Amino acid sequence: MTSPKAPITINRPIQVKDDFVTTVDGVELHLPSLSYLKPGLIRRIRRLGDVDAMYTLLELTLPPESLAVMDEMDPEAYHELLDAWRTHSGVNLGES
Repeated sequence: MTSPKAPITINRPIQVKDDFVTTVDGVELHLPSLSYLKPGLIRRIRRLGDVDAMYTLLELTLPPESLAVMDEMDPEAYHELLDAWRTHSGVNLGES
């Protein structure tokens, strides 16, 4: 008699479904999880470079008031926000 084989599992990256929510200058920003984007968003940004894809994603998902607040952020605070968004989404590149 043979023992049953364990099921084959494929390691899938962790998908964070929750939006990243933060407040900037009194405006609450809701950014979609980068690891759980809807197929339509992925289709629209699939051929873009990293920077163009990120800004296109922001423009497709944020209301004008949120975009205006982000446009006026201090560059250092903006980069910290992007890092926190990536970390929340489980896609942070980590330290080298």
